[in-house]
Amino acid sequence: MRVNSLYSVDAVGDIASGDPEDMPIETAQDRGSSNNCYIKNPVVIPLTATAAVDTPVVDYVSVIRYGKGGDGGVDLDGPPLTIHVIAPDAVPEVLPPAIVAPPEILVLGERKANPKPTLGKTLLLNRVKGTVRVQMPGKPAQLLTGVLIVPNGTIVDATHGVVKVTVAHDANGGLDSVDAWKGSFIAVQIPPTNGNLAETVFTLADPISFAKNGASAAQVHAHSALRSRKRSLWVNGKGNFKTRGKRASAIVRGTYWYTEDVGSSTKVTVKRGLVAVRDFVKKHTVLVSAGHSYTAKVRSHVTRRVPAFNRFGSQALTRMPDAAHGAYPQRYG
Repeated sequence: MRVNSLYSVDAVGDIASGDPEDMPIETAQDRGSSNNCYIKNPVVIPLTATAAVDTPVVDYVSVIRYGKGGDGGVDLDGPPLTIHVIAPDAVPEVLPPAIVAPPEILVLGERKANPKPTLGKTLLLNRVKGTVRVQMPGKPAQLLTGVLIVPNGTIVDATHGVVKVTVAHDANGGLDSVDAWKGSFIAVQIPPTNGNLAETVFTLADPISFAKNGASAAQVHAHSALRSRKRSLWVNGKGNFKTRGKRASAIVRGTYWYTEDVGSSTKVTVKRGLVAVRDFVKKHTVLVSAGHSYTAKVRSHVTRRVPAFNRFGSQALTRMPDAAHGAYPQRYG
């Protein structure tokens, strides 16, 4: 039997594997013999069994009938043939290929290089946290909200914030930076001369006035009191930086220090590293290490008595007039 379909069964009704092949059908009846008809037992009859997709899954039994012979007798029944219809394998759904949109091409504008300071001319300021105000020469004060290139002579008020100051330390584009806070200062970078490195100087200054921003009279008065009380600045970083007060300056190559002007004195406190403090009053330089401080003070005037001599050449003591009673000098000889 040749089953020419997707469903193959063998002689015992099991699912046949592989390609369909001839299946013998045997009969016990003796067909006899004659001159023109001789059929051997078993008889191989090619058959084809097909089933539609929606055919119910059951067993189908059929009887093979064959003719008796040439004498016109009744057809004889052959052995029954059982065909098992099995459920077809699930046919995978063939989906149409996905339509992929072409990638979107974005045309970007020209990329701008990050701003950099110019040696001896400009500084780069970047607000780290808090409120930082800046006032460039000849311009009104403004809040620092991001990165800003400013010229020499700019006032930076970091009394209530932290600002990072970045400068170029050589013509090759190398950069140095420090953080500054709790103070206001005028920033100037002195270009290198005679083989010396460029030097960035932070001169202590009064905080930027609030009056231009519509402050009340009480705020202006409180701010003026702060201005007259002291000037100070914390600095932390690396590079050739100097802080300058009224009576002294501190220069470092990388450390953590504090400079404060109080009245007629300037105090430098070192938190880390070594600082060279230049005393403007005594005109000498003092090295201050971590954990120590130095105060430069104005010299106090000392009043000295000048000895007086009488007409006889003897020494006399003179008392100045009494301011309260208008007394005249008295001589003691």
